[in-house]
Amino acid sequence: MVPIKYINFPENKTLVNDISNQLAVNVSGTGYDLIKYDGSLTDDTLVINLNNLKISVIGGFQQGSLDPAMIGKDLQEKLNGMLAINHVLTDSLKFVFDLKVTRFIAIKPIVQYTLPNGYVLLDSVITFPNEIQVTGALSILDTLAFVQTDTLKLGELSYSQNRNVSISRRVIGSDAAISIDSVQMMVNIDQLTEKTFLIEPTKLNVPDSINLLLFPSSVEVIMQVPLSRYDEIMEDGIQLEVDFNDFDPAYPTLPLKLQSWPVQAQKIKLKDERVEMVITKSSE
Repeated sequence: MVPIKYINFPENKTLVNDISNQLAVNVSGTGYDLIKYDGSLTDDTLVINLNNLKISVIGGFQQGSLDPAMIGKDLQEKLNGMLAINHVLTDSLKFVFDLKVTRFIAIKPIVQYTLPNGYVLLDSVITFPNEIQVTGALSILDTLAFVQTDTLKLGELSYSQNRNVSISRRVIGSDAAISIDSVQMMVNIDQLTEKTFLIEPTKLNVPDSINLLLFPSSVEVIMQVPLSRYDEIMEDGIQLEVDFNDFDPAYPTLPLKLQSWPVQAQKIKLKDERVEMVITKSSE
């Protein structure tokens, strides 16, 4: 088994198939020469120059091949005729190329963690930078919406984390080049605290002929919010409603419906599920 190395790959092309870094060769010689020159074959790397590789177009790719007889000739010269190269045990060495391009591709962070009760993830897990420059095969890069990081396992978190994590090369091809090997992954964790708002329900579908009074006129909306965002979360994002179409003459109450709330709020509840009502005729 002869170790081999390839140099002078065609410019503006990238290899998309796997090629061997060893070559099986059948040789013959005297016992003494086989022992003496064995290392010249099995230890020294044979450098194969691809400068004159003949390339043909097959489908959307380009393919080149090396004649094993030419490789055998190079090996024979390396041995100075002390061993006979009977034949190289392969039909040919094939190289499949695609056009080499450069693209900026988004990074998708992959992280595993758990949170104890009373804690929450702020926003989403982010990386810095959030995209990477990749140079590789056109047929691969133009199908990618993102590249992933390696999986970061953090266990249970009660505080924010900022860790360095490697970029996964699994989908970009072994021949691809990336501008950076790793990124900073930020996982922002915060503790929850309770915040209460007093919200007046919006009245829907009330006939013009009546006045509708609610008791209580305002209802407590209780929610868990991140401690660091406590002052930012306002009642503007809360929409509480009652619908007169839900009126049942047997019950002088209307159900409360919470239609919207701040996106960062957790475990939202109403102090009252229903409100009493008083109906009077409109003076108009």
